[in-house]
Amino acid sequence: MNDKTVHMTPEERLTAASLVLPPAPQPRGSYAPYHVHEVAGQRWVAVSGQTSRIDGQALAGICESDADLQPARQAATVAVLNTLAALRMACGGELARVQHVVRMRGFVRSAPGFGAHPQVLDAASRVLAIAFPQHALPARSALGVTSLPDGVWVELEIDAVLTPY
Repeated sequence: MNDKTVHMTPEERLTAASLVLPPAPQPRGSYAPYHVHEVAGQRWVAVSGQTSRIDGQALAGICESDADLQPARQAATVAVLNTLAALRMACGGELARVQHVVRMRGFVRSAPGFGAHPQVLDAASRVLAIAFPQHALPARSALGVTSLPDGVWVELEIDAVLTPY
């Protein structure tokens, strides 16, 4: 974090990095996009799985080899921006209310022999580091799965702690 970015909001940092937060995705089923719960005086938020979609259109693909890393990383970037858009909604429209992103779970659609799931999700971790440079990176799981909604490359979930209202 440099002197220029220290006083910027997470949204401003993302914009400066040419990353655009989309409108918060609408649920595609019977679930909430996020859930906020108070625990021991802290506000915890769990963001439901957000996929790699642009304007509702699935970025579909499957990781079969290292040749698929670049499009899968791009899909992870899109998925984390969608996740941050849902998190921003949970924060009342201000990502600056995020005290800490505690955990990110990532699901990568992949063939049985593919093993570079962490490298795919590194793209999402990079976006979190841009938005929240003062935070340590969250705990993370990178899982390979055979199927995701509409064949998308990546689905992400985030758990975070918010500042009190």
